[in-house]
Amino acid sequence: MIFGPILVAGFIFLFILFGPSAIFGGVSERAVSEGATSMSPAVVGGEEIQRVAFESDKYLPIFGSSELSRIDPLHPSVFAKKYKTGYTPFLIGRPGTQSLYHYLDINMLENELKNKKVVFVLSPQWFQPKGVDDNHFGATFSPIQAYTFALQDEKETPERRYAARRLLSFKVVQNDATLSKLLENIATIGPNKPHSPFLTKRAGEIQYRVLKRKDELQSKFVTGSKQAKIDKEVKQLPDQPNFKELDEFAKSLGEKQTDNNDFHVKNHYYTKKIKPIEEKLKDSKKDLSYVESPEYDDLQLMMDALKKVHADVLFVNPPINREWTNYLGMDQSKLHKYYEKSEAQVKKNGFKYLSLEEYSDMPYFLEDPIHLSWRGWVQVDKSLNRFMKEPLPVHYPKNRSKILFLKKQPLQKKFKNKN
Repeated sequence: MIFGPILVAGFIFLFILFGPSAIFGGVSERAVSEGATSMSPAVVGGEEIQRVAFESDKYLPIFGSSELSRIDPLHPSVFAKKYKTGYTPFLIGRPGTQSLYHYLDINMLENELKNKKVVFVLSPQWFQPKGVDDNHFGATFSPIQAYTFALQDEKETPERRYAARRLLSFKVVQNDATLSKLLENIATIGPNKPHSPFLTKRAGEIQYRVLKRKDELQSKFVTGSKQAKIDKEVKQLPDQPNFKELDEFAKSLGEKQTDNNDFHVKNHYYTKKIKPIEEKLKDSKKDLSYVESPEYDDLQLMMDALKKVHADVLFVNPPINREWTNYLGMDQSKLHKYYEKSEAQVKKNGFKYLSLEEYSDMPYFLEDPIHLSWRGWVQVDKSLNRFMKEPLPVHYPKNRSKILFLKKQPLQKKFKNKN
């Protein structure tokens, strides 16, 4: 009477943990379709739905952050549905997802992304002097993607050690004892590891199985799909994709929704976010620069992962609202250096690049100081349309870049041996 229920519960737990994946797995077409626009943690931070989506040629992975959730009639998901482009955008990003987050995801999906077309939307504000902060990384962190990285049988490389140390700098990773030990072993140069490789790996594999089962169950039910909004916005577009007409249409939408302020941002954004503190914000960012940041190292790490899978990638660099940055007192020459530096990094790694910097002082490309909308999406739609029609390259960039942005000093720290 005492031990019977305990034994039964233990048997059920072990069956769930080690039973055949086929019993728990299986992602429906509907789940994938809804997942393409949900941008929910279970989808973009999961494994099953993304794997199934990218095993087919139907979905185009678009990596980015919060701008992808700004659905209006010119959004790529609306454009693709209306004009039957042959591809369906699969949106991968949330507020706070930056290069390091996407590195783990791309690393996990290396088989599914091989020889695929991929779009990556950069955000200038990622390149803060201190890079992604603890709060944003912790809020978007994906344990299953981190464990996939930590358990891979890969050669020790400076890039892999850098990734391990970078992850170990965040509290959400430090608070996971098993993951931390796995990463400390990766980060330590040489055969003498601080933790027993055998025991640590076995503990990690058990934890991964738990995360895998959770992901398989969550993939049955997708929340937050934006498909209904996309279907509604489709009706506003003209029958033929004339980009000049689309730009005029986008301009008219922007004019109607930004008529209560001089910054050409959405009325409700100005009223709620800017107006209450407008005077305090004037000249408040005179010293802000995006020229030096750990984000460049994280970006390099992520680009090496894309080169490893021979992905054909288009990087998009959005504008920043010039009226707003002038009001904040930001140095325009430093902003231009950010665009120069990020463009050089992308192109020297062999990828395609679209800069929208020239539109920084043109209204209605952004719905607020930083997020693409209206005319901005028209430019992206136009470039995506052209990019998707181009044949895949015959030769891809080599995996290891000749430019090494990775800093050597952090890799030399030794962890105390705890065997």
